[in-house]
Amino acid sequence: IKATVAEPLQRIIEARHHDPFEVLGRHLTGKKVEVTVFLPRARKVTLSDIDEPLERIEGTDLFRGKFKATKLPERYQLEWFDEQGARHQQYEPYCFTPQLPDFDLHLFGEGRHRHAYRFLGAHPWQADGIDGVLFSVWAPIAQRVSVVGDFNQWDGRTHSMRVRGSTGIWELFIPGIGSGHFYKVRDPHPLRRDQPAQRPLRQRLPAATGERRHHLR
Repeated sequence: IKATVAEPLQRIIEARHHDPFEVLGRHLTGKKVEVTVFLPRARKVTLSDIDEPLERIEGTDLFRGKFKATKLPERYQLEWFDEQGARHQQYEPYCFTPQLPDFDLHLFGEGRHRHAYRFLGAHPWQADGIDGVLFSVWAPIAQRVSVVGDFNQWDGRTHSMRVRGSTGIWELFIPGIGSGHFYKVRDPHPLRRDQPAQRPLRQRLPAATGERRHHLR
């Protein structure tokens, strides 16, 4: 695909998009669905459910394709090969809907939620029958938040989270990961270093001291 990279796509590339779900994932365009994925380590990407390739947007790590809306399942898988030729298969995180219930967010926003620990942090989760982990964090002044870990080579450009309205809560369901992974949640652009709300996001824990998924309840 030869095209000038649009501003929303450029913000994805530069890890400064406030809502990556506006760009990534599946989006209806008339009778077709357009799929856009961002995979910095990928050499080739295919939608394995329908055995259709995605084309790289020239000069970027973005891949895109258009297909019949009835052809692609709502929750689709990517098959991709990295630069070393290793094969990977995964569900696309950006084809899932928001997971945290509005009622919980409402109570939290009013300061009346007594069990926020049950959804903040990282928790085993099942979305539409697919197992994974739901990550969420309260970061009201953050411009962008991402999940990094040994499952994405600690690359902060990938797995950007979505903010849930004005609550200051960011979330992302990552399918296919489970016990034993190291991870951390980070905001790469803190506004002020003395903001208490930013401290958890600014921690730079080495992998050896990161949190393991199997420690979470």
